[in-house]
Formats: sequence, structure tokens, C-alpha cells
Amino acid sequence: MSTVDSLSSGKSERSKHIAFWRVLNTVQSRKLGPTYSVQLPVKRNGKMKAAAKSLFASFFAASAGLLSAPLETHAASQPIVINEIQYHPANDDDRLQYIELHNPGASEVDLSGWKLRGVKFDFPANTKVAPGGFLIIARDLSRFRSVHGGTFPSIGNLGGRIKHGGEKLELVDDKNQIVESFTFSDDAPWPLGPDGYASTLERVCPTGPATDPSNWAPSNRATREGREGTPGRVNDSFSPQPLLTVEELKWEKLPAPGAAMPVSATIRGAKDPVRAVLTYYTFQLGVRSAQATNQLEMKRVSGSAMGGSYQATVPPQSKDTLVRFFITVSNGDGTERVYPAKNEPRPALASYVFSPPVGGRIPAATIINASRSRSSGNKMEPAREGVPEVGSSAFLYVTPEGKAELFDFVQVRVRSGGWKVHFLKDQLLDGMSGINLVSEGPPRWMLAEHLSYELYRRAGLNIQKSGHYRLNVDGRTQSYILFVEQPNKTFLARSGRNNEGNLYKIQWFHQDVVGAHEKKTNPGTGHEDVSTLIANLNKLKGEAQWKFIQEQFNVTNMINYFAVNMLVQNWDGFFNNYYAYHDTKPGGKWEMIPWDEDKTWGEYDGASSNYDWYEMPLTMGMKGDPAGRGGWGGGGPFGGSSGWWRPAGWFSGPLLANPQFRKLFLARIQELCQTEFTEQRFGPIIQGLGNRLREEAKAGGQNAQYLSRQLDRDIESFNRQLINRRKFLLKELEK
Repeated sequence: MSTVDSLSSGKSERSKHIAFWRVLNTVQSRKLGPTYSVQLPVKRNGKMKAAAKSLFASFFAASAGLLSAPLETHAASQPIVINEIQYHPANDDDRLQYIELHNPGASEVDLSGWKLRGVKFDFPANTKVAPGGFLIIARDLSRFRSVHGGTFPSIGNLGGRIKHGGEKLELVDDKNQIVESFTFSDDAPWPLGPDGYASTLERVCPTGPATDPSNWAPSNRATREGREGTPGRVNDSFSPQPLLTVEELKWEKLPAPGAAMPVSATIRGAKDPVRAVLTYYTFQLGVRSAQATNQLEMKRVSGSAMGGSYQATVPPQSKDTLVRFFITVSNGDGTERVYPAKNEPRPALASYVFSPPVGGRIPAATIINASRSRSSGNKMEPAREGVPEVGSSAFLYVTPEGKAELFDFVQVRVRSGGWKVHFLKDQLLDGMSGINLVSEGPPRWMLAEHLSYELYRRAGLNIQKSGHYRLNVDGRTQSYILFVEQPNKTFLARSGRNNEGNLYKIQWFHQDVVGAHEKKTNPGTGHEDVSTLIANLNKLKGEAQWKFIQEQFNVTNMINYFAVNMLVQNWDGFFNNYYAYHDTKPGGKWEMIPWDEDKTWGEYDGASSNYDWYEMPLTMGMKGDPAGRGGWGGGGPFGGSSGWWRPAGWFSGPLLANPQFRKLFLARIQELCQTEFTEQRFGPIIQGLGNRLREEAKAGGQNAQYLSRQLDRDIESFNRQLINRRKFLLKELEK
């Protein structure tokens, strides 16, 4: 088959253009002024067929736009190449972004008058790169040198931030001629590792095309925060020759027990012999160590060394076996490619031998830990900083209808009363990158939390997802467990918010603004926005304060949040235990995101076992609230006569005391008590939750009888709360 035929054999358009660009790298060419003369390597009877000419012409036209690479950018004749890109530093410290240039030639290159486009930078006079040398252009030169040192050439500052999702970069010489132009991305087929996983985007072969995603790879993962990549030195992924590529992999991700598992791939290169080896290893559910590593020779079943299909078959495995594999290819020139790359956060592909479970009314989740899960630390302490970790666990998700999906190399951490699971950003669970699996405390907490979130949603708040899973962890089954989506940048984007805004988690154990507001995004930009906001809120009075509130807050969001707090008696959600979000774009506003709703619906520290507390006052959370009136139990940690009382919150104190805001707040409580918070509307929600989980409780093994009785008691307590809390609020609103 000719090269032209292979290019037109039904591959994806992207694959065709990449393959065509590799063909261009093999042609003989010489520059004639502003144009090129190209001798094409494909002939038939001394002439190219008309169809082949047409096909090549169409590829020339389309590749220019699709791959952003004019012929003048062929790296073999370039004096300078873009060699490394740090576009998404770990922990989102974008001050550490940089672009590295490399001189692969034998002569010094003067960059005076050159420019970078995409992120603007004009090279100053007398900027030179030695033969074989490197030059770093830092976004923030001072920050870069404080982390990486100044022992190698570095200049700055870049005129803007490199986009996390990808960017078109152009290097232009002093005659305004494009030296190199390409667009990188954080989506496949580009590497995933550089997208915030403590690696940089490295060029593999300096003479290979920048437009080819397979000529880029992640650097080794950093072991110290901020020290990603290989600035000023040879890339970790360097190869003197372009590597063979592995594409179009096909395999069964969820094979049945006893079924063979064929794996096929297209391997592209330039010459024979091509050797391809599939290496696989297995984990059995409940066993945290891999079984023996096995290797299979992959055989070419069609095509040629330029582009052939290779296949190997993994032998049948038993039920609940996780199979991981990678492919190593070489063709005798001393170079080899391992796919997936070892520095990727997903360094192997996977299958899970699976038999659909007996159907249920809630989804089923299975965690397969390939190593011991680490702890998330004390939940009362701020999250630990450091290099983002890459997961080694797998997560199997099965809908009640039996549809399954395997997520591999997820990060699983043990948390208080459960687990935290973080998914890789190219494979999200129902749009979520992080979930909390919670079974802390009595079973009622798992019900109360979800019911609270459900009421927030029905009141109009755009919040995180929640629900219940039937859970199996390393072969140990739980009857049901609560899941709650983690508020993070993925959640912000999924919910239609600006995910570059500031997200704070409010803690109770600090008395100062900065200490109480744990910053979850943009850690390098400090707390100035929240400190200024709170200072102005407390300084302003009357109409000036109300105007400021309208300018700075999403008033509808704030009113709905505080109103639902009142309905479910979320005594702990005014002072702390919530997230505050600030959209930092011009005109962006502050919002509240609920969190930690377990001790609600009549529960608090020291509450009656009948959960018959209904009297949390309408003044709760506002500045000037009288300390804890009545209620069950003794004095609480913040004074007053009740364990549930908390002082006014950073936001709730001034807002709920503002006359205009308070009028709207009380009116919204009244409205919700006539619409959503009624026996007719919310009663079926409570009953439906009980119906879904009752079957799971009955399957709870030795605890089944206890879980079933407790579930019925808890559902009844929620119904009583709905009736009696509503009655109390309506009576108070009449005063």
C-alpha cells in the first residue's frame, strides 16, 4: 500500500493530518526564495495519480490550519526551537510559568529583535543562545529564580499568562519571519501530565515537528513544590531521533470472567524491524500487590513499518481482576517509546474483569487500592501543601441499570469516617473531579446531609452533587454511603462559574480573617479580597452598607443560603462550615456554597435522641443575636446556654443585621415555607430517600436489622422536623 493509500484508509482527520506531517518530514526539500520545492516519495508508473495529487493538495491546505505549522517551521533547519513549556504549575502558582528555547545547532544564535507571540515577549538586544544551549523566558522572573535558581540563562517577564487549556505559540525572528508556530493543548493526544500534575511539557526530539503531539512528553514529576521540569538542561524525555508512535488503541475495558482480552494498536515509524511488546500485570480485588509481570510480543497483522496494525491477546482472567498494561516499541536505532509515557498520571491502560451486580436502586462503587491509601489528615486542620500526588487506585462505577465505567489511577485518601476520591481531569465521574465518601457518625447524618443539599437545590442554589452509593472497598462491602462532590475548580466550571476565581473554606478554629478563610484556589494571590470585603462590611452602615452589599454579593444566592440554613436548623453554617466564592473578573460577586450538613434537621452536639428541637431563632447568625436562647443541653463552646449557639459569622453577621437584606431574607423564608418546605412538596422527597435506601439497609449483613429499624426512625424524625420546624418559623414570622 502506498503512503497516499494509507493516509486515506478511514482514519480520523486528526490522525491523517499528523501522519501526513510525518510524511513531510521524510521528503527532500530545498528553499527557493519564499517558496519550497518538494520531491514527493510516492510514485506510480513514474507519475502520481490525479487522486493522489488531489489528496496531497487537500492535506497541504487543511494541515496548515489544523496543525498550525507552515513548511518553514521544519525543525531540522531551525536555528532555535521551543523546547519546554511550563503552562500549569502544580498548586496553580502561575507565577512559575515559563517557556524554554533551545539551540540544537553548532553556532550561537542572536535573538535580538525576535518576538514570542501568543504570550507576548520582545527579546532585548544582545540576547544570545550558545550552541546546544537553553534560554528560559519566565512569566515572573523573580519568582522563577527564587525557586529554580539563577545558574542558567533566564530572562523575563512574559506579557501575560499561558492558558491552562492550551495556547498558540509563535517564535518570530527579527525579519518578522515565523521560525516556529504550533498550538499545544491539555487534551488528548497531547500529554496530560503537564496539566497541573507536577510535570512540564517537554519536546522529545528537537528536530521533530512541534506540531506533532507525540513529539511532546511530560517531564519527570517534581519531588519538591514548584520545581517542575528541566529548565536550563537536557529534557528528561529527550531523544536524538523522532520516536515511533502508538495510536488508535483498542481493547475491552470491562471483559467478562474467562474471556480473552485482545489489544490492538497502530504503530507508525519509518523503517523495519519494528518491535512491539505488551507488558501487563494484574491486581486481585482485596490484594494490594501486583501479580507477576508478563510480556507478550505484539504481531503486525496489517500495514507496514510506516503504519501498521499490531495485536496481542492477554489471557482470560478471573472475576474482580484489574489488568494494567503498557506497550514498548522500538525499531533498532537505539530509541524506544513506552506508551503511555511513564511520567503520565495514568502510566498504564486498564481493564477490569467484571460481572454486572444484582440491580439496586442506587449506584454501586468499587474501590480497588493497588497500594495503601494515605490519610487526608485531620479534618480540623488546613490541607497540607506540597506536590500534587498521582493516584494508584481504580474506581468502578455502576449505575442502577447496570451500566459500568472504569476509572483508573484515581487518588484515594482515607478521611475521617470515609474516603476522598480524586479523578484525573480527562475522565470525570458525572462531571466531578473529586468526591467525598462519608459514613462518619450515626447513619442519620448520611441522610440529613443529602436532604439539606436537596433543599438548597430546590431553593435555587447552584451547588455540588450529592447522593448515596452501595460501596465496596477492597472486597469489604458497605450497605450504603453518602457521596458529596468536592467544591474545587472543576465544580466551579461545571456549575457555570469562573473557575479562576477565589474559593475559601471557612474554619471555626481561627479568630482572624486570614486564618479562618483557608484558600483553596490561587494560593499565591493572598487574602486581600476577603480581608477588604469584611473590613468594609463592618465599617459601612445603613444605605451605604446596603449599596455595598448589592455591589459585592450575589444577593439572591446569599438570601437563599441563609434561608435554607434556617429551615434545616443549620446552626453550624453561619459562623463556619461553608465555602465562600469570589468571582474575580471585573464586576464579579461573592457567593456561598454549603458544606458539612450532617448535624442538621434537629441534630446538634448534645441534642435529644428524638431530634425534637425545632426552635432555632430567626436571629441566629446575625450581629447582635442574643446568646443561645433555650434548647436542649448545656452551654456550648462559644458561651450561651445551648450547645448549638454560635456567634455571628464573618458574612452572616453584617448581612443578616442589615435592614434591607433582612427584610428580603425573612420574606424568602416565608415563601419557602409556602412552596418547597411543605409536607406536600418535600415530604415525598424524604419518603423517596427512605425507599431507595431501605433495600440497601436490608442487605447490611449482621447489621441489617439495626440499619433497617434505624432508617425508619430517622425518616420519621425528618418528617417531624418538616412539620414542626415549619410551624415554628411561620409563628415567628407573624410576630
